[in-house]
Amino acid sequence: MKKSLILGIIAVCALFAASAVAAATFKRQVINCATANPPGSQHDIVLQAFKKIVEEESGGNITVKLFLSGSMGDEQTNVKQLRTGELHLATVFNGNMSPAAPILNILGLPYLFSRPEDAKNLLTNEKYMAKLADIVVQQSRARPLGWIIGGYRHITNAKHPIKKIGDLQGLKIRVSPAPVQMESFRAWGVDPHPLAWTETFNALQQGVVDGQENPYVTNADQKFWEVQKYTTELHYIIWMGPVLVSEAWYQRQDPETKAIIEKAAQAVQEFGSELYLQMTEKAKQDCLDHGMIIDTLEDEPVWMEKARAIWPKFYKAIGGDAPNAEAIGKELMDGAVAIIAAGQKK
Repeated sequence: MKKSLILGIIAVCALFAASAVAAATFKRQVINCATANPPGSQHDIVLQAFKKIVEEESGGNITVKLFLSGSMGDEQTNVKQLRTGELHLATVFNGNMSPAAPILNILGLPYLFSRPEDAKNLLTNEKYMAKLADIVVQQSRARPLGWIIGGYRHITNAKHPIKKIGDLQGLKIRVSPAPVQMESFRAWGVDPHPLAWTETFNALQQGVVDGQENPYVTNADQKFWEVQKYTTELHYIIWMGPVLVSEAWYQRQDPETKAIIEKAAQAVQEFGSELYLQMTEKAKQDCLDHGMIIDTLEDEPVWMEKARAIWPKFYKAIGGDAPNAEAIGKELMDGAVAIIAAGQKK
């Protein structure tokens, strides 16, 4: 399956391709790429495809070296390594990027995307996303060149089914150390437990926390059925993550090298929806086959109302350092909502 998905991404890349630049024009170099996720994961498939595209189109002059399973540290460490140039490219969860680039809180606001198509419509709006990327660079010194969509972040736990908001009370749920996620859980009446991704499985295994929230693909990649029994389908945040490059390194590249890197990143994003659908269907069945029990919420409108009430708390952070940051943040947020609404009318 993994090989066929990579080939599919490369086929999409052909849609973007003009004639390849002669290999002799490319300076020999190694691009160091990292993810905290394991072999066979969506991140791995994306980076393998990126590697194949870049190496083939550069005639082998550019080598892409992959670091999987957190071998270069957790995702927030990877973001710091992009700043220093120790890493050239990384894939991370948007929430783990938002502390370095508060503008990205926009994409993590709870119940912004009522369906996966809404996320795709926003991420493919070139004008809006270019503006967003420039602000990300200013805030973090890393640049998003593409985006991966991974599905809604569902809650798993080892204690009991969650069908109503009252069932959540008293559970210790691990979340990524992203302010939006932590505020969402506080709005639902529980105190979240932020942990680095690389520490999560052990914390679940040892009972330090009772549960966590992630898409089916991630839950299957991590074999969470070994330490979790119950899954509740929640639709508050769609997992999405940027394909990030070190801005300082990227700006040192010649135009031909930049073009290859950009094309590979865009090809990955274009294929992302199909990749997500194929992997999610299989991952959900894997969870069921390994004994996990899947429930749906009976009162999700209650969760939605409480979570959306936190939006104004993030307008100032989204607006950055400007004197009128709160107004700017609201304007950017309103722009995203308008793009999503326009897409729903089509």
